[in-house]
Amino acid sequence: MLLWNDPFDMFFAPVRRQAAFVPAADLMVSEGDLVLTMDLPGLTAEDLEIEVLDGYLVVRGERRRPEIGQGVSVAHAERSFGGFERRIKVPEGVDPDRITASMDHGVLSLLVPKPERLKPRTIQITTGEEQHQLETTSA
Repeated sequence: MLLWNDPFDMFFAPVRRQAAFVPAADLMVSEGDLVLTMDLPGLTAEDLEIEVLDGYLVVRGERRRPEIGQGVSVAHAERSFGGFERRIKVPEGVDPDRITASMDHGVLSLLVPKPERLKPRTIQITTGEEQHQLETTSA
């Protein structure tokens, strides 16, 4: 049982700040594409802005706190809200017109085709007679 209330306790209590909303993102790389996925619960395509700017793929938006009715107060809150911006560096030579975006159940997926210079290229190895023909043609 607390016998005495220190009037200065409130000055030493930990400062509580609402964390900014930073959507979780994954980046996957395949032979031909980069695939970026972001968790954006509660947002729709209309809440987002996506652009390529100075070599970065930029995703901006805002997750708004739901309005509560009159006479209702928040007893406990952990979800974060607010504006956000995520910048992902894209390889030089990416064609912004070929980037596609889709959204399904609050998950944004961006498909970024790799520039040709970054795609794997198979190099044929010559042997025996083929090599001899190359040597005589170049001389």
